[in-house]
Amino acid sequence: MPPELQQRVRQEVQETRRRSGWPARRTLAALGVSPASYYRWRREEDSRRGEEGIPGPPPRPVAPYEALPEERAAVRAYALAHPAVRHRELAWRMVDEDVACLSPSTVYRILREEKLVCPWRRRTKRYRGDDEKAGRRDEVWATDLKYVRAGARNYYLVSFLDEYSRYIVHHEPLTSMDGHSVSLAAQAALETLARDAEGNLLRRPAIRSDNGSGYVSREFGGVLDEHGLTHRRIRPHCPEENGVMERAYRTLGEALEPEELEDYCQAQAAIVKIVRWYNEERLHSALGFLRPADYYHGEPAVLREARRRKLFTARHRRREKNLRLRQPTLPWEPAEIVA
Repeated sequence: MPPELQQRVRQEVQETRRRSGWPARRTLAALGVSPASYYRWRREEDSRRGEEGIPGPPPRPVAPYEALPEERAAVRAYALAHPAVRHRELAWRMVDEDVACLSPSTVYRILREEKLVCPWRRRTKRYRGDDEKAGRRDEVWATDLKYVRAGARNYYLVSFLDEYSRYIVHHEPLTSMDGHSVSLAAQAALETLARDAEGNLLRRPAIRSDNGSGYVSREFGGVLDEHGLTHRRIRPHCPEENGVMERAYRTLGEALEPEELEDYCQAQAAIVKIVRWYNEERLHSALGFLRPADYYHGEPAVLREARRRKLFTARHRRREKNLRLRQPTLPWEPAEIVA
């Protein structure tokens, strides 16, 4: 666009803002001009004015809730210490560990300015309907088998995962994937559930699986019938219907890749370590960046409220420091949630 037309666009934006209060982006949308181009023109003009000795625009006033220098330094240091963690999980980890109480968007801006943001890889996601999702723990359990290579032999990792909390309630590597082995693993998984005085299960989760030979066997069906459980088999060639389990196995598989497994015992020890990390340490994006154990054994609402209070208190302190208030005040907590 010619410089004369760029100047005309800037004049229109300023005049429209003065007369009607429209923000720049709304005016640019009406003019058919990209905001990125508009702000690039402004930066180029400011740089030219600086080279010619012409005073530029007045400095931007300090925002009351701007991140403090020490918070920026803490975000940078924490990001460098955890290079494999994305910005959202990074933000909530810092809140939980009292490193810096900043929202994920603020953490992203700081990382972007520090050039610590990894390029985003766009991918297509498929979602299930809300009517198919579990609404409480131990309502639906997903199960599947995964190959695990140890030495010169393949083993079969069978897991039972609670779909509501994403918590792996039971797992074990098997030497065979027949119905007898899978049914014994299912019985061990059901032993983790609470029972009444007569020995009956207090909760009876529905079991979701594919149509593998172990899951359609008579032994596996007998275990479910004995405890009064329903079996939901997905449609053939539709693994996305068991997507929660498939996604968990993808995470476990990525964590298993660096391990050097020579035999069954090493494979079992490595799987135990990784499942413990998955259940008790890794922040899950589908759970609001809480841990599966927080949902399965704890009270997620209490943890989310604690995070909200930390963010609000830090925001209040940040405002006082940025405005250089001489007399500190106590934070007055509003009813709405601070994002």
